[in-house]
Parts: sequence; structure tokens; C-alpha cells
Amino acid sequence: MTIFLNFLLTSEKYRATLVYWVLLAQRWALPCYTEKPLGKRVMGMVTLQKCNNNIILASDGEREVIALGKGIGFNARPGEEVDASRIEKVFVPQETAQISRFKDILADLPYEIVLLAGKIVDCGKARLRRNFNQSIVIALADHLNFALSRIKDGMEIELPMIWDIKHIYPLEYAMSRQLLVTIKEDTGIELPEAEATAIALHFINAESDYPDMPNTIRMSKIIKKSIEIVEAHYKTTLDDSVPDFNGFVSLLRSTIMRFLYDKDEKQVKNDMELHTLLRRRNASEFDCAEKIAAFIGNEYNWQLSMNDVSFLALYIQRITEYGDSEL
Repeated sequence: MTIFLNFLLTSEKYRATLVYWVLLAQRWALPCYTEKPLGKRVMGMVTLQKCNNNIILASDGEREVIALGKGIGFNARPGEEVDASRIEKVFVPQETAQISRFKDILADLPYEIVLLAGKIVDCGKARLRRNFNQSIVIALADHLNFALSRIKDGMEIELPMIWDIKHIYPLEYAMSRQLLVTIKEDTGIELPEAEATAIALHFINAESDYPDMPNTIRMSKIIKKSIEIVEAHYKTTLDDSVPDFNGFVSLLRSTIMRFLYDKDEKQVKNDMELHTLLRRRNASEFDCAEKIAAFIGNEYNWQLSMNDVSFLALYIQRITEYGDSEL
């Protein structure tokens, strides 16, 4: 069992949270899909199945797709051409076998919530200037529907990763806090500030080509521990507002993702000469980087290369220049 689950299980305070995260993680581990831009290709679509009044399963002549639009499913019959003027979004699952899962999840969600999720994702793209795996729209809509229902029912759930997300991913967290205002404007319901953590996690998860919420949470725990190792080594508090801090986090993320998803990737040959030179010039930083490598190796059985350690050492040298020393 992961460190994260052990932490939750040993805390009475977070037991309800464990159930919440596990159940949603099962739905958030969605297969990838693309959002098809509207244009000529929406013409000539044929209805295959009505999901509800706003969602249908259709064929664009090449594959099965999920089409969304206000009233698109009203009186829709299999074999009939889809009214293109009603189509607002078209989702194309990359795995045909999983299309029924998408369809079932979307059919259970209020259409207004799906549109709100799409609006939030568009805001995220603009503010962070990044592209996201489009599975975030469905996953975020599912989460928002549950979160808003909880508030209406007076159910409170505490999220244990607020510090982690706020400090490891400050840009995503700050943006998600701002998006709580958008949600209130659209729904009239004010979500607690802690919900910014969950929204940020969705964006962090969707930055990967392999959206997988449990691994995103595991990655956050590894990064947090790595930061703690640096702070303990230098007896300092790192400044998460400096650009190099984000670079350090990004380096750790890409390294972890390589172990998670690219296990057969051909490794670049270690540059022994450069490694020796840097080791001699930055001995303390290398000692710290090797502590991180030892932690990852002992806990997850992932062996970082000399190149990995060298890059970590270079970033450690940069981020510790801005720390608040406790000495």
C-alpha cells in the first residue's frame, strides 16, 4: 500500500477522505481522448444511440464519437443524420473499447456542469499557456458535480494535500483558487478554498500524456519528500516563487514519469567526464541529489542515472541560493 494511503488510513480525520479519493480516482483514471474541432467534419454524422437529451453516440463516417449539444438527443433516432447546428462539442476517444465508459459518465452528468468544466479548462489553458489532455473535461465535470452536491447536502470533506499542491505547483493552485470565483458565478455555490487543491490536481494530471490520478498523487508525494530532503540538507526553507523552483519540480516530474511510463526508453549514455567535473565543483549539491536518488531507489526501486543526479544537483544549486537559512 502506498505511503499516501497509509497516511490516510492511520488518521481518523482523513478516513472519509480516503473513500472519496479512491472512488473518484477510479473514475479519473480515464483513457485519453481528443476534442474534435467543429467544422466540415460534423456534417453527415449519423446517430447511433441517444444517451440523453444533450448527448448522443454518433458516427462521423470513420469512427464512433460522442457529440454534445443542447437538445441534440431530443427525438434522435439511430440511423438518422445529426442536426449539425446543435453540435457544440465532439469527443473522440482514442480507445474505441472505452467509448461506453465515456458515454455512461457523461450521461450521468448535468449538461450545464459539463459546459462549466469546459469553460474552466479553457481558462486554464489561457492562464497557464499550456495544452492539457482533454480527458480533463470529463474528469473535472465529474468532480464538480460531486463537489457541488456535497455542498448542497452539507457534507464536508477535508483534502490532505493542500500544502503539497500549494507549494509544489503554485501556478496551478493560484489559478484554481481564481477559478472558484468562476464556479460561484455560474452556479451560485461557493466551494471551499480547499477545492482549489482538487481542481489543481486535475490540471496537473492532464498535463501528462498518460492521465492517471493515483500516479499524479504518488508523484506529488515524491516531489514533496525531495523538497524536504533539500531543506533538511541545507537547513533552509526553499522559496517556491522563484522560476528555478518550478524547473526543479518539472525535472523531478519528468524523471518520475520516465520510470512510470517509459520503462523501455533507451537511456542516454552517462557523461562521466562532465559528471566528475560537476561533482568536484558542487560537492554539497551532489551529496543532496544523491540523498534524493537514494530515497527514490529505496522506496520505489527506481535507480536514477548519473545524468539524473547531475541535473538535480544543478537545480539544487540554483534553488538553494534563494532559501531562508535557519542557521
